[in-house]
Amino acid sequence: MSPTPNATPKPVALASPIVELRQYTLKPGRRETLIEIFDTEFIESQEYAGMTIIGQFRDLDRPDMFVWMRGFDSMDARKDALGAFYDGPVWA
Repeated sequence: MSPTPNATPKPVALASPIVELRQYTLKPGRRETLIEIFDTEFIESQEYAGMTIIGQFRDLDRPDMFVWMRGFDSMDARKDALGAFYDGPVWA
């Protein structure tokens, strides 16, 4: 299936009024393990809970550092999304 000619694609909402910058310092050699778990278990489930995963980053100068960002539409939305995720089946 191809898009309709001249159709404007729906924009992806990566801009969020509330943004968390999360930085994890890991045990040596464990970053790729965390990234694999993050990619397979946590991205979709956080988005389902109402968060926007803005990005994840590898610090090239610090091989045991993992940085990622997630966004929310408001502080109330953040509270609801965090509750849905951390009290939900993925985190249990």
